[in-house]
Amino acid sequence: MRNLSGSTPILRAGGRLLITASLLAIASHAAAQRASGAQSNGETAVLETIVVEEAKETAAGPVNGYIARRSATATKTDTPLIETPRSLSVIPRQQIVDQGAQSVSQALRYSAGVVSETRPTNGRYDSVFLRGFGGGGTQAAYINYLDGLKLQRGISYAIPSVEVYGLERIEILRGPASVLFGQVSPGGIVNQVSKRPQSTPHGEIQLQGGTWNKLQGAFDIGGPVDPDKKLLYRIVGLGRAADTQVDHTREERIYIAPSLTWQPTAATSFTILSSYQRDPETGFYGGLPASGTRLPNPNGRIPTSFFPGDPVFEGFSRDTAQIGYAFSHRFNDTWTVRQNARFQHIESKFKTLAAAGIAGDLRTIVRRPGYSRERMNGFVVDNQVEARFETGALSHTALVGLDYQYSWANRSLNSGGTAPSIDFTRPVYFQPFTAPGIAYTDREQNFAGLYAQDQIRLGKWAFLLGVRQDWVETRQNAQASPGSSVFRRTKETDDAFSGNAGVVYLFDNGLAPYASFSTSFEPVSGTDYYGNTFDPSEGEQYEIGLKYQPAGFNSSVQVSAFNLTQTNVLTSDPVNANFSVQTGEIRSRGVEVEARVNLLDGLDVIGAYTFIDAKVTKDNNVNTLGRTPVGVPRHTASLWGHYTFSEGALRGLSLGAGVRYVGVTPGDSTGWFTVAGFPPVRATVPAYTLVDAVLSYDLGARFGELKGFNVAVNANNLFDKEYVSGCYAVNNGCVYGPRRTITGTLSYRW
Repeated sequence: MRNLSGSTPILRAGGRLLITASLLAIASHAAAQRASGAQSNGETAVLETIVVEEAKETAAGPVNGYIARRSATATKTDTPLIETPRSLSVIPRQQIVDQGAQSVSQALRYSAGVVSETRPTNGRYDSVFLRGFGGGGTQAAYINYLDGLKLQRGISYAIPSVEVYGLERIEILRGPASVLFGQVSPGGIVNQVSKRPQSTPHGEIQLQGGTWNKLQGAFDIGGPVDPDKKLLYRIVGLGRAADTQVDHTREERIYIAPSLTWQPTAATSFTILSSYQRDPETGFYGGLPASGTRLPNPNGRIPTSFFPGDPVFEGFSRDTAQIGYAFSHRFNDTWTVRQNARFQHIESKFKTLAAAGIAGDLRTIVRRPGYSRERMNGFVVDNQVEARFETGALSHTALVGLDYQYSWANRSLNSGGTAPSIDFTRPVYFQPFTAPGIAYTDREQNFAGLYAQDQIRLGKWAFLLGVRQDWVETRQNAQASPGSSVFRRTKETDDAFSGNAGVVYLFDNGLAPYASFSTSFEPVSGTDYYGNTFDPSEGEQYEIGLKYQPAGFNSSVQVSAFNLTQTNVLTSDPVNANFSVQTGEIRSRGVEVEARVNLLDGLDVIGAYTFIDAKVTKDNNVNTLGRTPVGVPRHTASLWGHYTFSEGALRGLSLGAGVRYVGVTPGDSTGWFTVAGFPPVRATVPAYTLVDAVLSYDLGARFGELKGFNVAVNANNLFDKEYVSGCYAVNNGCVYGPRRTITGTLSYRW
């Protein structure tokens, strides 16, 4: 087991053994004094029974080890996972540390139902597929949440990416979730939970170095400010600089996250959460032609280090600042109110010469310039009233909420411009090019949602019912073309109703079968041929599953089967060319298995498998109809094991290894890769299997004078497999996965 802050493996019996030992020592001393006094009076000594309780896990707090028991993501109330009739996974801090995850996407690698690294060689976005939906950075706003609140974004590229070192846990809720969160992807959401102040003093200083000249320093310090522990603080910080596997590109980050909790009484808590993140460079995000990456090329394979842009006109910088709070007050055993709010500001600047195709010689890559500069200010607030009461034999946890989101964004985006081609066998950089023109866009959005939910217990039955009504308004003012005096002004108003229902039965042996139904919606931008704005797309899911948490055995297993359909999907207008209609439909169904088991003292195992059958079931394009959406594998699987020696000569040594499999994925919506001069090739991206490993040593477990010091070496893609992680367009959309990455970490914790 681990200490409650989720850091080093100290003793596999957990931090509670340290607490127990201290309390027993105190109790023994007191008992000895009482016994001595009693014996001096000729009396028989009677020792008191000492009861030591393990610190209770909370829905947003640290997890002791790999297996969480509670979460608030699926219900917005502190609910045991086994009583939640939805597929939900919690990735605790200790797993993130052991696996050496450097981003949220990397932390999701060993989870069912997730394809987390669609463009894995950069730290720009956390682009995730959930149950076959999502993927690119443009969809990140409908998947990624922080502390239960939507991570707002700009119009195109001003998309936040949260530093994983600042997170306590990451939670994956699969399937439609609009009842509590409004506009979301039908595949689900990823809720990232920030580190928060703790009542126990703690600290960590960390140094890292590794592949691609990586250097990183980080710290995490916190505890009580006053003796009564009514005021708690925490400061998390990080600085990173590294090259990448792509020539002429770098990753750099500065991150600082102060937080403060005020607890005047046991019933009231007010936590201020803030952070500032500066990303001067975020690596390479572009793609390459299929010929030379996925497909053979008579000129050889395009190197994984090849950079198709230009060193003086390439880069993506981003500044993200946010401040918010989480307030909770319990009036009595029945009523509790909560309010969570956050203000967020993002600025981004993006410029590139991107690959746009390959010439007939299959060595000269055609390029086009791209430029974007954006700003976004956003505010989101979620108000909740919770009531716990009974009506006869029924126990209720009722929740009523009203949330509101506002954002204003401004974008300067390129239009046009030309650039010289580049030969990937002999690249020549610093060539002159015609800068793109700039067109301006302003956008203002308002979202409001009113929701109600009731969790009902009747004996061993647990029911979940929820409804929501949303209202959405978007105003946009866009310049028709660079330098034009013509602006297109549009206003879109939408409303949507969402619902969910679920039931779970809790057997005494730890088995919990469940069934649920849920819906979702996503706004769709644009207009049809007649100038009518599009309706939101809608998601609808039926799910059945089985959860298992046997008593007396530290494990958690869940199996789920789902049928998920998205309607009102845009497809080409068969009558009016260059326009769209909303008659498309995508269906995804499958099975997911995820198990987290503490097999014996010191050994943790995580296993996951996913089967997804995703199809475009309605589309006016015959080449797309009936095909699996691009980037969605039919099979994924993973297995991770981690063992810590607690006795003998190897005491303090930890070993871990994992294997990840991602199956064949479609590489083009038409089903074929077509390269001039060659016959068409089936548009697929081959499956790949990767191996990860970690070796760490708690020096203090062996040498008392080095208490708190820990060294670790993580290896991702241990055998340096060269692979394509995905293809999204034949001419410019194939992406290499990261080569072998070694990271060494030295940390000191107290």
